[in-house]
Amino acid sequence: MNITHSATYLLCSLGFFVTLLGESDSISLGNTLSMPTDQINTIMRQSAMPDLGEGRLSRILTRYYNESLGGAEKWDEISSLQVSGTIALATGEFELTVYQKKPDRFRMRVRHNQRDLEMGFDGVTAWQRMPGRDTEPELMGEAEARRFIHGAQFGSFLLYPYANGKEIQYVDSVPIEGNLCHLIRVTLSSEFQVDYFIDIRKYQLLKSVHTDFRSGLVSSVFYKDYVRESGMLIAKQIENFENGEWVSSLTTNDLKVNSGLMPWMFEMPQ
Repeated sequence: MNITHSATYLLCSLGFFVTLLGESDSISLGNTLSMPTDQINTIMRQSAMPDLGEGRLSRILTRYYNESLGGAEKWDEISSLQVSGTIALATGEFELTVYQKKPDRFRMRVRHNQRDLEMGFDGVTAWQRMPGRDTEPELMGEAEARRFIHGAQFGSFLLYPYANGKEIQYVDSVPIEGNLCHLIRVTLSSEFQVDYFIDIRKYQLLKSVHTDFRSGLVSSVFYKDYVRESGMLIAKQIENFENGEWVSSLTTNDLKVNSGLMPWMFEMPQ
């Protein structure tokens, strides 16, 4: 697998980053958010951690927001994240630097032997610049841009639970590497489905599974070695698999929250 393809799917593992369970014929009370659609206003749709009311899913999400992401007040104080480390692929080990800014600005640089691959999303345009001294930045192809934009979300798709084009459902409690987890499924209008496996004791995200219904690709991500920065838990060790085969291992060496990233930094270089 080439590094550009691997870098695109690495995005899925950077979100706060297989066998899928079948849907139940009936959804039990409390397994979905109970707020009637006609009572959801614009403020609620634009809130990362709104009041979710009663029910099992509401309680799980609220605890996840508070215990894994630091709660609404801490979350509102965070605007950007800078991560540096290494990414191991089948082709070798590379230096990696990632810049993220709310809500979905994303830029990453993968370096090997003084040659850089850069990829970015400025909220509208997904672009890339291939390694080489004289290469020019270019727009990504439609399919690659779609996958890249899916992975550019700051945080996870469990945030903004009332946003348009999103449905969140509690599926079951399942074991992951000896830990019992809540399985929460997010179905998106972009034809992606994301399953989140959250430890029922620590409320850490242990695994996520991203299913692309358009291509059939399933990307499974495992998260380990958490540290807390500005209230939120961030995994420093991330393993990524595609259709059951290992793709990459990410090791984070340095984290910087609110490092002064500006919107223009994510635009395609001219």
